[in-house]
Amino acid sequence: MIRSRFAVTRLIVLPYLALLTLYLLVVGGAGGWLLVNVRALESRLLIDRLHEDLRPLAESLARTDHSDFIAVAGSALDAEVRGTFARHPALRGVALRDAEGGYELHSTETGAIASRSAPPLSPNARQAALDLPANERLHSESDARFLLRFDLTSAQERPVRLEFSFDRAVLLARVDQGMAAVKEAMLWFSLAGGASIFLALAITLFAMRSTRKIEGHFQEIYRRAAMTDIAAELVHDLRNPLMALLANVKALLLSPDQTREIAAELDRDIMTLNDKLNGFLKLTRSHDDSFETTDIGALVRDVGRLAGPVLAEHGLTLQLQIAEDLPLLSVQQSALRDALLNVIINAAQSGQKQGAIEVQVRARNKAIIVSVQDRGEGIAAEHLPFVFDAFYTTKADGNGLGLAIVKRIVQAHHGQVRAENRRGGGVRILLTLPLQQQEIPKWWRPRKKNFPI
Repeated sequence: MIRSRFAVTRLIVLPYLALLTLYLLVVGGAGGWLLVNVRALESRLLIDRLHEDLRPLAESLARTDHSDFIAVAGSALDAEVRGTFARHPALRGVALRDAEGGYELHSTETGAIASRSAPPLSPNARQAALDLPANERLHSESDARFLLRFDLTSAQERPVRLEFSFDRAVLLARVDQGMAAVKEAMLWFSLAGGASIFLALAITLFAMRSTRKIEGHFQEIYRRAAMTDIAAELVHDLRNPLMALLANVKALLLSPDQTREIAAELDRDIMTLNDKLNGFLKLTRSHDDSFETTDIGALVRDVGRLAGPVLAEHGLTLQLQIAEDLPLLSVQQSALRDALLNVIINAAQSGQKQGAIEVQVRARNKAIIVSVQDRGEGIAAEHLPFVFDAFYTTKADGNGLGLAIVKRIVQAHHGQVRAENRRGGGVRILLTLPLQQQEIPKWWRPRKKNFPI
């Protein structure tokens, strides 16, 4: 079973997921920072409004005799304090205290305003200015009541404190209400940004799929053009054996006494034509064999057995060096067997007079590497870049298709093949086959169409 690791996942989906993650981190961090600062601003504005509304009452009390206010519940100031409850639904109590005693108006559970005495002010009471800022205390304290304090000074220079007690939950609700619009805007902004990323991903995938189809169309055109060039080269390459056939047929008519020799040459020319045509068919054949999990070591040993007679014909042997515990490889067995056999036979025809053709199989960098080495005549540097081109050969009796077929089969396995000269003479052919083939899912594959040329 071929594992699917197609390029669109690595090149498109994963980067977009990384971008979405980064977006969420940035929006989350910036959103958290913004909420904290907006909450602090809303809290400060709320406290400032309370101070602004309550300061006139504090100033009025600062100009009166506090002891009279504390002692007389029905004074004008008492009525003014009661009016403050009507303006502030969150207000739960107002207390005025000095070192001798205190007076408090508070809201009951029924909403009525009642009065009661308050404990005197402690001699070591701190000044309100030394406390934390009120907007910070609103969130940092855990008491149900939130106090706003005004420190006054009596005519006798005694400290007097005016305290307003508010329901903290009501004040916090007012802060949250002020932040509601910001939270809603941030939510819509985050959703719009995330939706934009997903929309961009969808557009990108659609565009890539369309591009993939167009690319497939151009590849089909290119393939046909390439086959046209190869066919033209084949026609040109077949002229020599055809001319030889024609000459031998004429010679057969003119020299009947040489029938045996001419028939042998005809047979050789026909075999040459057959080899060229078979090679052309292998080169242009679409390798649609199914991929099977294969022991590559066993496959190489089988190829060595098949190549045995050809090696023996050249007085050579095969030396196999197959690493142990090689991972299984998913391949098209018959096609890869043909490719390996072609490489070994090509090495046998390299001009090496004795010794062994060395075949090494090892695993490295998530791939299987098959190396076929000979000690033949080598390849001239100017010919080396073209040895895998169709119909390119330096042999008098070669057709230039063997290594071209090898290259096409290896590429069908998403692998690579290259040739290099060895120190001391000879050639090394390296086949690199990835352990995991890349298969494009059906939904991503371009539709195959036939286009007239």
